[in-house]
Amino acid sequence: MDRKAETDAALEQRIARLLAGTAQFKAPQDLEARVLKGIERGAKVPWWQRRVPEWPLLAQLLFVLTGMAAAAALLLTRPATPKALGQVISRPAANLHATLDILAVFHRLGDTIAGALTDGVWYGGMALCAAAYVALFVLIAFGYRLLMPASR
Repeated sequence: MDRKAETDAALEQRIARLLAGTAQFKAPQDLEARVLKGIERGAKVPWWQRRVPEWPLLAQLLFVLTGMAAAAALLLTRPATPKALGQVISRPAANLHATLDILAVFHRLGDTIAGALTDGVWYGGMALCAAAYVALFVLIAFGYRLLMPASR
């Protein structure tokens, strides 16, 4: 008999003893079956629908690494230089001249705005976006826990 089966059997015996010792209270006949069914249903929930600490170790590690990579990408990438963007936009394209003209207008506008901002503003804006993302994630998780019924 494996360890999990021994633990399950010990738990069942303990619950049975506990329920037998409460003779002064009348429990429904199917209470034990409903409790065990609820435990089984909870055990059948896929790992990705559980809380992050209950995920497999590799999935937790990948989750953390992905978050760190996204944060590093936000902090380390800056808008391309105007010269590089100008080369992309002015590249010859057969039927896209009107589109490229519109993109050139947006490029000049973006370049004007981006050139006026200091590094502190860029990094502060990215930090603000990251904080807003985390706050939104927490708000969604809280709303999900609050609005979802306890039993499915």
